[in-house]
Amino acid sequence: MHHQLLALFLVAGVFTSAVHAESSGSVLALSTDNDLFAPTQTDRDYTAGVALTYSSGGPHFLNNPVSRMSQALDGIVLPGVGGGIEEPQSTALEFGVYGFTPEEIKASEIDRSDRPYSSLVYLSSSHSYQTLGGSSGWTTSMTIGVLGLDVFKSSQNAIHKVIGSDRARGWGHQISNGGEPTFRYSAAYHQYLNASEPDQKFKVTYFGSVGYLTEFGAALVFRGGLISSPDNRFNPELMAYGERAPGVSAPGGRENYFWGGMSVKARAYNAFLQGQFRDSDHELGANDLNILLAEAWAGYTHGFWSGTELSYVLRVQSSEIKGGTGNRTLAWGGLVLSKRL
Repeated sequence: MHHQLLALFLVAGVFTSAVHAESSGSVLALSTDNDLFAPTQTDRDYTAGVALTYSSGGPHFLNNPVSRMSQALDGIVLPGVGGGIEEPQSTALEFGVYGFTPEEIKASEIDRSDRPYSSLVYLSSSHSYQTLGGSSGWTTSMTIGVLGLDVFKSSQNAIHKVIGSDRARGWGHQISNGGEPTFRYSAAYHQYLNASEPDQKFKVTYFGSVGYLTEFGAALVFRGGLISSPDNRFNPELMAYGERAPGVSAPGGRENYFWGGMSVKARAYNAFLQGQFRDSDHELGANDLNILLAEAWAGYTHGFWSGTELSYVLRVQSSEIKGGTGNRTLAWGGLVLSKRL
């Protein structure tokens, strides 16, 4: 347990030092997801997450240690797939935790027909690039984290105790119980459509990732209303469960708009269901999972005083599991409170 706490303090230290590096023209966002925020009011599947995100377009922030690591990967990937790209226009650093539970959480026994318990504590670094001419752009993200820690278990059961909900008793069977390092790198290409107007923005995104989520797909994204934040810092299609670093918008003025989109993806691997290198008490095999997934979302962003914004989003995803109790549609809601610094 001591080495787990040490790792968390080190991650938090990197995040804090990077945030202090520069504040001008930056955004700090606190986000939380919960399936109880959705109309279905369930407590299962992707059940909750919380994250703190710092995003900046300043040059000094690009030199934080995690950003330098992810930029090195970008230097390998981007020259081979596109031209006209120089330094990132913005970068984001995020620290968060999220978790998954089966439908029945009161029992400590394993339900082999449902999903396993799983959780992730992570640190993510993202970069936004714009090609010459501004008609397209790239977003990349590198995430390092640990599966199977007790952080999410402890916080979930503490909250359930306060609100009088059932305690989740099966966390001892979670994926990589006790902790296992994990990694993901993603890259996305955005094509900003000619139909876009100042109060209506459209884009098509092609994305892919390798690591604990290995997948590729395409998305159509829309927002309409009073918009002042730049297109390359609004990427809701790239949110992977609780990870929002590529998608935190940067307030450029007063905003008030609706947004939404849909995506289709082919997923080859999901560590939250299949586990990694360590053996886990409950894992699903590739044959148990759907390869093709569809996702849709709708949200609303409202700007308040002094560059403060509040966003709500409802996301729905098709079933990840082919059969059994786990064969069901996923739905969850999210809130993001952001402040321009």
